Amino acid sequence: ITGFNTDIEHGGTTYHVQTEDKGLDTPIILSLVYVGGAILASKRAPYDDLIAEGFDEGTLTERLQRQHKLICAAVKAGRVDDLKRMGQAEPEVKAKKAGRKKPAPAPAPAPSPSPAPIQEEPQADFTLTEADIVIAPPADETHAPPSMLDLLTEAHALINPEEEIIRVPILEILPPVEKPPPPPPPLSVADIFLEQEAEAAATAGRLYLKLLDDEGDFRAGQFATIKIYAGRGRYGRSAVGEAEVTVKVLGTTFRPLLLSTKTNEEGVAVVRAILPRFTSGRAAILIRAVAPEGDTAELRRIIHQA
Repeated sequence: ITGFNTDIEHGGTTYHVQTEDKGLDTPIILSLVYVGGAILASKRAPYDDLIAEGFDEGTLTERLQRQHKLICAAVKAGRVDDLKRMGQAEPEVKAKKAGRKKPAPAPAPAPSPSPAPIQEEPQADFTLTEADIVIAPPADETHAPPSMLDLLTEAHALINPEEEIIRVPILEILPPVEKPPPPPPPLSVADIFLEQEAEAAATAGRLYLKLLDDEGDFRAGQFATIKIYAGRGRYGRSAVGEAEVTVKVLGTTFRPLLLSTKTNEEGVAVVRAILPRFTSGRAAILIRAVAPEGDTAELRRIIHQA
């Protein structure tokens, strides 16, 4: 077997891969990649080692076939540019190997001169007495950093040496401590009764509204009977007749519903209506009463979805 030839199509281009043995005179396995007769990439693999070890045609055939398969696999994977760079790098590597020389041995370092012996000077004998020992005072007494007042005093003394300076101790003025107010005394039974009477007197003249039979649960789509009571005084003990009562059914998904009536002598007004049906949004009932004297009162109730 002297070589292999394979056509490979990739990305709309047909590549021709040829791998051949250049012979024992030039022991190289050469692979070339063509497109339309132009060489795009090449791969050279020498097999001098086979000749040195004893030529074996079977081993050469395996190397030839393996190199051809590797080049074909690279072309199928779209790595033609890598094959180009590999082919361009082969001459550079050979040139570097050919021009590489063995480095010259480094010159042996010159022996360093031996250091001169150190001559020790004779030391005089001496004794330590108590006068030679100095006991330093505590650092807090002599080595404390000067304060700002000391620095200002020294500067003033240098400028006015004849003027006498009298130091006056500075007294630190502390802010007064605020005491919390004492808790209020507990209310007695009489105080509680007076507060309730004052509250009742304040609300005695106001208009008072209340829903009779109010369960606090209005549902969309139900037939509702709304009974309203209007009165005055504490908890509306005095009924207010002839008060104009307006009932509005408001919602975000339907048109508003308006109903009106008046209270009877007992202060009661009755309104009947079918509440609109809705499954989204919100709705409420707004009740407003106007007494003959002109004062008003309002009530609101929520309408739940069906």
